[in-house]
Amino acid sequence: MMSSTKRNNMIRWIVDVVMTILLLCLMAYQVTGEMAHEYNGIAMTSIVIVHQILNRKWYSALFKGKYNPFRRVSTILNVLLLLSIAVTAFCGMSMSTYAVPFLYGMAPVFLVRRVHLSMSHWAFVLMGLHLGMHIPAMTAAMQLKDRTKTFLNGILFCLSGIGFWLFLRNRMPDYLLFRVPFAFLDYEKAGWQVFLENLVMLLGWAFIGMQTAYICRSAQKTEMKKNRFISAAAMAASALIGIVLAFLFPPAEGYMAFDESDWSMPQAETSQNEVQPDAQTTGQTDDTSEGQESISIDDQFEYIQGGSFLMGSPDTENWRIDDEVQHEVSVGSFYMDPYETTQSEYVRLMGSDPSTFSGDDLPVENISWLEAVQFANAKSTDAGLTPVYAITENGVTWDLSADGYRLPTEAEWEYACRAGTVTPFNTERSLSADEANFYGHYPYEIEENYFNNSVLEARPGEYRQTTITVGSFEPNAWGLYDMHGNVNEWCWDFYGAYDMDAAEDPVGPASGTRHVYRGGGWNDFAKNMRSAYRAAGQEDLHSYNLGVRLVRNAGSRSGSVMAGGSDLHAETGGKILIAYFSWGGNTRGIAGQIQAQTGADLFEITPAEPYSTDYNTVLMEAQADQHDQARPELSEHVRNMDEYDTILLGYPNWWASIPMPIASFLEEYDFSGKTIIPFCSHGGGRFGQSLTAIAKLAPDSVIGKGLSVHYKGGSGLPDDITDWLKENGINEKQ
Repeated sequence: MMSSTKRNNMIRWIVDVVMTILLLCLMAYQVTGEMAHEYNGIAMTSIVIVHQILNRKWYSALFKGKYNPFRRVSTILNVLLLLSIAVTAFCGMSMSTYAVPFLYGMAPVFLVRRVHLSMSHWAFVLMGLHLGMHIPAMTAAMQLKDRTKTFLNGILFCLSGIGFWLFLRNRMPDYLLFRVPFAFLDYEKAGWQVFLENLVMLLGWAFIGMQTAYICRSAQKTEMKKNRFISAAAMAASALIGIVLAFLFPPAEGYMAFDESDWSMPQAETSQNEVQPDAQTTGQTDDTSEGQESISIDDQFEYIQGGSFLMGSPDTENWRIDDEVQHEVSVGSFYMDPYETTQSEYVRLMGSDPSTFSGDDLPVENISWLEAVQFANAKSTDAGLTPVYAITENGVTWDLSADGYRLPTEAEWEYACRAGTVTPFNTERSLSADEANFYGHYPYEIEENYFNNSVLEARPGEYRQTTITVGSFEPNAWGLYDMHGNVNEWCWDFYGAYDMDAAEDPVGPASGTRHVYRGGGWNDFAKNMRSAYRAAGQEDLHSYNLGVRLVRNAGSRSGSVMAGGSDLHAETGGKILIAYFSWGGNTRGIAGQIQAQTGADLFEITPAEPYSTDYNTVLMEAQADQHDQARPELSEHVRNMDEYDTILLGYPNWWASIPMPIASFLEEYDFSGKTIIPFCSHGGGRFGQSLTAIAKLAPDSVIGKGLSVHYKGGSGLPDDITDWLKENGINEKQ
């Protein structure tokens, strides 16, 4: 009969083999898919627990006996491995959708996703080292001949070099160092190749562990000192092989995918105060010398010389919107603040700070269009200039001849932002998170290259989740800072289709219900920070990513422009409808909580052809629909929409905007006179540009104050909903 010792050893061997297989499966996410990945994770956690039980004697001996070099290293390694697996398991369960969904959200999902990604790769490395530390003992027990040992060591050495190359090629160091928020996987790679590469990488670390064990054991015996140098040389040689192979056969995206230190900002060829139009900016529309003489004030505003440019985006620009029709426009010269208005300046003149983020040198935000107009007048009065705006109950009138401060027109803003460029961004290449403050995980064109970003000009970078000090990055070629990112900036114009005949100093449509804001904010994807991108909101819109940058005239003008008061009138007293689209269940759960507090009717917006239930697939489907501005057919319809005055509209934030079924819903009905109050679930970007999308699609509706919920919202969600409903005047259950 088999002795208990042999039986226990065999069980340990089986457990170790199963752990190794599960580890390889867990590292092959693109092959197994999300559901299998989660259940493999549960199995791995369970088998690790079994492993600890089988090795309980090891724990009881931790503080007993002497610690030689081998025991010290192996103990540290075992503890780190156990901790990394435990943290990986905890983070995985906090994000679980299939295996243990009831544990979802027990820790902030945005944080644990990044920790899970890094710690799982640390567990992979440590597991390889752990296995390697035990190879000498296993080979000794097998009583192999010296020639066989040498042959096997040679094979393992070669595989180790290849493993290190694959380790670099697959960008593993970026994951270990918390440099990426998502795993960028190659879904076109064959399944067998994924497993084989993971196995070779694991063997590479096992080789390092094996040589470490030899070094530790040789340190105990003087006659084996030479062996330690051989082992150290073998480790160095295998690493060198990997590095050489990485240089000879680099991946398309390069090894250090996030190292952009060699990128430099394009510099203006003239001084900031002597900007000249380039080939695209001809056709000056006013006497600049006369304009400069007529205004003498030391406010450090940049002089922007007038000229002509192509406003909007060409049909070939990726992620363009239909309202960006390209056309030639001329603008006169003007002065523009090189910085977004700071909180200290706003408080000095207005007496209070509405901002969500607090800091004197941070841009003021959370101000409405009308408050931006009032601030401009206050700054004019403070400087002894003629206020530009006359504000009455009938609207705002702009005196074109006044020399005070004002909002830029949409044309002036885009002209200044472009600074002579014709590319999507004024950097003339894709923005990186080192050049602007935005949702740095999502650089330009990542939507269609989410899992393989080898073709991107800018790699995913830092997402700061807050505004930052104005002027923190390099200015554009005309000396203007943060024209892309940090906060959006209000413009004068009503939102509407471009008037192709208004080519000289256009001021926007004569009437409207929304005003334009430009530039993108700290929580926007790069696609929404393009020079041509147009956002819009009603004049009383307040947002944590919406501020202002002022301009003033640099030449003589005459006449006036009227922006009539908002003619939006919300009907009251009617029924409330909760209409929502949900894919993963987060928004559905929020809608259910709202329904419990309001008793309102509930309607789920469902496409006739449902999206895939696989997370990775739906990511591609969602971005493809957004890219094409698709309008998927809906399977159900509201038969009595006229009965509802208030629509509580829910959706997940998909690619920084609304899912396209929401667009289908908004275009199906007439929302004139109705109030739309948005709520959304998100993973860190809050509303993104979804409010703009709703405002454009339902231009005659009143948009109420929205509620953004981080994933499922946690235990505080009911109170958050209660407060939100009260803010919107919805207090009692119907």
